Amino acid sequence: MKYKLLLLILLYTNSFFAQPTDKGFDILHYKLNLDLYNCFIDPFPHTFSGYVEIKMKAETELNNIILNGSSYSITIDSASNNIQSFNHSDDKVNLFFRSSINLNDSISFTIYYKHKDVRDGAFFSDKGMVFTNNAPEGARNWFPCYDHPSDKATFELIAKTPANVLLGSNGSLIDSTLIADTIYYHWKSRDPVATYLMVISAKVDYNLDIVEWINPETNEIIPTRFYWQDGENITNLNYIKSINSNMMDFFSELFGTYPFEKNGYASLNEHFVYGGMENQTLTSIGFDSWREILIVHEFTHAWFGNMITHKNWSDVWLNESFANYCEGLWIEHTRGKDAYKKFISLEADRYFRENPGFPIYNSWWNDKTPPSNILYNGPIIYSKGACVLSMFRNAVGDSLFFKVLQSYTNDESFRFSNADTDDFISVANKITGKDYTKFFYQWLKSPDHPIYQNYYVITEDENEYRIDLTINQVQDNETAYKMPVTLQIVFSDGTNEIINIQNSKRAENHYFIFDKEPVELIFDPFYEIVLKEAETLIFDAIEITY
Repeated sequence: MKYKLLLLILLYTNSFFAQPTDKGFDILHYKLNLDLYNCFIDPFPHTFSGYVEIKMKAETELNNIILNGSSYSITIDSASNNIQSFNHSDDKVNLFFRSSINLNDSISFTIYYKHKDVRDGAFFSDKGMVFTNNAPEGARNWFPCYDHPSDKATFELIAKTPANVLLGSNGSLIDSTLIADTIYYHWKSRDPVATYLMVISAKVDYNLDIVEWINPETNEIIPTRFYWQDGENITNLNYIKSINSNMMDFFSELFGTYPFEKNGYASLNEHFVYGGMENQTLTSIGFDSWREILIVHEFTHAWFGNMITHKNWSDVWLNESFANYCEGLWIEHTRGKDAYKKFISLEADRYFRENPGFPIYNSWWNDKTPPSNILYNGPIIYSKGACVLSMFRNAVGDSLFFKVLQSYTNDESFRFSNADTDDFISVANKITGKDYTKFFYQWLKSPDHPIYQNYYVITEDENEYRIDLTINQVQDNETAYKMPVTLQIVFSDGTNEIINIQNSKRAENHYFIFDKEPVELIFDPFYEIVLKEAETLIFDAIEITY
């Protein structure tokens, strides 16, 4: 997701979403059948009726299960096929089975429900446009589901609309059947989808362009569907279409081939308050938001967020920090290294300017999902996280850095499934052959950043010169940042020397011997520790006589 406004949208819900414990089941498939016809007719109500068929597998013996379903937004009429009874209250749907479900058994059941004529921040209907926006946990507002990113399932949608409506969703278009003034769309995903990535984007008189990309490894044709509206900047749209193949080639080379059966973008209206939302295979963007870097950000979520989904909300940086960093990789690819460095500098500037003072990784988010302006905080989850990846790249070098990313995105235990922060760190440790746990924990789990107050002294003794350097970390948090540090020594003859050291303590002394006169020591001359405040002073040597 990319924010264009730091805005909290939590309508008629609690400030915190309740999170699951071990639930004892795995949802395998959702099949929705929705009558959206009247939502496109003036006065554009939010009311619709439908049902969801759910297939699940028991992970323990079960007599009942509890799903998420907004009490404010939906009314459940009935449930059938293996369901004896149900109750719906406090945003929970408790379903009781006709008989116990044994371990490893799979069953299906159907829930019939209606969406009320209410605005809930997830299902939108206005002026001939209908769309959904689920992040972080809004799917429960328009269909009963297990609404947590750790439980991914394949997704199928059959939707009834007026004949002049184009409707897009996840996966492939299986069928669209026109009967008189009505069209029935049938979409189905090949791959599992997290509930926050399930989507409907539909509009009267949508325009649709399709650009094809040929997978160089398999020769499979992957379509990218562009749903756009009259009144948008066609020059910008055409530019995005023109770079589509380059994007898919470049990031497929970095992370492994594009993982899904299609790609797509749908522009929405003023009710969509974000820059973009990376719904799996059909990204939502704001009206007339055909902007290169926004599209790159959302596109790279195909690997970071969609194919590999965070296991808990505390791990959301694995989505947003990575997609934000991919903006920098694209800038480096298309505009050069200096432009990449400028991008990282701007991300660091944003963090310093707007830092709210909490960490990237917050374990309590596993129990209570925070409000959206915290969960998707721009300076922390996007900018600081991207800078952490930049510093990791600086620490290990380009070759190992990209091997780590490719190993992560090609690990079969994570692909089309979930990963957490420790999973990524384990990959980094394995590929580099070193333990970077401390490196990541200090940047992810501590707030703020190191503040260095350094000083050095130059002394001479019989044509030998010595620099004594004291590195002091004086930040308020208790972390002692362990970082590789580059020093540049400038000599009186105009030459210089680069020295690499490790700093791992809050107060640390180093000394260096030279056979020519040094005149200056520069701490981190290449801006490799991008998240820091630093002052390095030279002190005069004090001669002590006895």
